[in-house]
Amino acid sequence: MLQNFEVIKPLCEGQVNERFQFKINIEGNDYRGIFHDREVQWFHPQPHSKIEKDEFNFVEAKVHNLMIYGLLH
Repeated sequence: MLQNFEVIKPLCEGQVNERFQFKINIEGNDYRGIFHDREVQWFHPQPHSKIEKDEFNFVEAKVHNLMIYGLLH
């Protein structure tokens, strides 16, 4: 289901409003978003328009965990 998760260069790097970007492939579709204040915010297109609610909740939790782990370690 989840493939090729990658953290991209942060938006506004080194500034107070720095945001961490990520990209991920879900079932062959590419999605991007930002992670800030422990929240996932999706760019368009958003995966919840293409996958079931339970799958979306799983994906968002997985992205959240990957970002938290990656940023803290």
